[in-house]
Amino acid sequence: MACGATCGITRVRERERQAALDAVERAYAGFVWRAEPARGTRGTHEVDAIVALGRTLEEILPVRALLRQGERGECDSIYLLAGVHTPSLFEVDRDATGRRERGAELHHHETYVRVGISPLGRFVTLQEVTMTASRIDDGSIAIEEDRLVGVEDKRLRHIVKGLQGALRKARWVVLDMAFLIQAPPGGARQDAYEALFGEPPALWSFLFEPAPAATSRIAIVSLASDVGSAVPA
Repeated sequence: MACGATCGITRVRERERQAALDAVERAYAGFVWRAEPARGTRGTHEVDAIVALGRTLEEILPVRALLRQGERGECDSIYLLAGVHTPSLFEVDRDATGRRERGAELHHHETYVRVGISPLGRFVTLQEVTMTASRIDDGSIAIEEDRLVGVEDKRLRHIVKGLQGALRKARWVVLDMAFLIQAPPGGARQDAYEALFGEPPALWSFLFEPAPAATSRIAIVSLASDVGSAVPA
């Protein structure tokens, strides 16, 4: 019986996953997590190449592509806003003074598809991210960012489909979250990771960034008095 296209796709996916595991093993001997991988194993991602990819995505999808360079252990990311309005909560978060947002109304809730870019090679993954803004007593706003495991909102399907095609055409390996939330092979003790996060690591924490994929963060942003009039108390 002929195998067909499905078997071919399965074989490609298996090779991609094995390549990711090989990259992890080179960076983390014995698949044991530590705060910094071995020197010389991190892949390099030129900022201009990442920006160019974001511009391509803006041309083919109804999104705005916003670059976040990794800080404090984060991987580099492109945040695709499901919409084309400006300013976005992402931009207000990144510009903590709110100077660029004077006189603008801010959205209370926004949805993004985050393209996480691995430091260990040309591996990427997609996850849904929501940002929610609320006023606090001193006139500032709190922006809560919630990262999901994968993409759950069905309204994002057209974005995800176009995005996957663009990434593969640009020769990025797209790793799905079902793979990334698996435990690393070998069953080694992970004392350093568990001391920081209180749970065992998944492959995500080796390939992308230490904190678990489903992570929340809150930023407090002080805005000018005429900014953010749409943000509820």
